[in-house]
Amino acid sequence: MGELLAGLFRVTLEALAYLAPVGPVQNRLRKRRLARLAQGKDVRVPADLKDAELTENTWENGHLLLGGKPSGPSGPSGPVFWQPRKGNHNAVPFTVPALEMASADSATVAFRSPTGRTELRVHADEAPAVLKALGADGAPDA
Repeated sequence: MGELLAGLFRVTLEALAYLAPVGPVQNRLRKRRLARLAQGKDVRVPADLKDAELTENTWENGHLLLGGKPSGPSGPSGPVFWQPRKGNHNAVPFTVPALEMASADSATVAFRSPTGRTELRVHADEAPAVLKALGADGAPDA
């Protein structure tokens, strides 16, 4: 009887996972974040980061906190902060001199610093906003 209930429970969970509208919800949240940035508001962008100092060279999930107000006419927006998802960590300033695109697929874009000390993955729709906030715009700083 226990095996039957466990099997029924598993089938129910798989059916719910199949029917759950995770994709549309994530798309709506992403569009909302991009709209907030366009309005000059602060935004928390989900990201994966591997950094020699901030994450001790391991991949961590977290958020990049992007300031929406520009610091100059065509310059980057306000400071960018990294906040890990796990633990009770405060946001710390996140700066990287330049990022180069390392890989991309239909969902994410990965960037790497020229030295390889920093790697960053964000959703493809949010990559331009992240690069602009970091002052990279796809080109190395001079």
